[in-house]
Amino acid sequence: MTTPDPLILPGQIYAEIIAHARAGAPEEVCGILSGRDGVATELVRGRNEATNPRMNYWLDGQTLLRQFDFEERGEAMIAIYHSHPVDPAYPSAVDAANAFYPDAVYLICSLLHPEQPELRGWRLIQEELTERPAQLQPVRGHPRLLACHHRHGVDAHYDLAIVEGDGRQRWQRVRVMEVFVTRNP
Repeated sequence: MTTPDPLILPGQIYAEIIAHARAGAPEEVCGILSGRDGVATELVRGRNEATNPRMNYWLDGQTLLRQFDFEERGEAMIAIYHSHPVDPAYPSAVDAANAFYPDAVYLICSLLHPEQPELRGWRLIQEELTERPAQLQPVRGHPRLLACHHRHGVDAHYDLAIVEGDGRQRWQRVRVMEVFVTRNP
């Protein structure tokens, strides 16, 4: 597996993600970053529209539409960020299931240790499976999601079963690859 390119965050954007996470706690906050060539240039705070914002996030559509503004000025939505107020800065099964932008870095700001917030980046690459994965367990608070996390050294992935409205299951594997996040002054 190849190592994803690093993401460079200006100090102001890095600090703003942490400030947003702290201000929104105990709920998860979210937003997007624009930029080019792996360098963030702008942060847009979003609205968390999840049914249970203490356990997950769902970024509002108006914020996601800003990616068209970015494209008009020759940039792209290079990252989507959210916070984990009481969990590590590692993608959850729900984060993996909702990773609809394979070209974006998924930044997670953990406030597990409030005096020293942690900000880490991830590429979450979804692939459809033709067979139901083994060892799936229900995900707490998400009755339509079953998951199993696998980690072998630096290689990690989630196997998922997503229960559709008609009861049928859709199966996925989501590769989890860490992206090195650099903070520039």
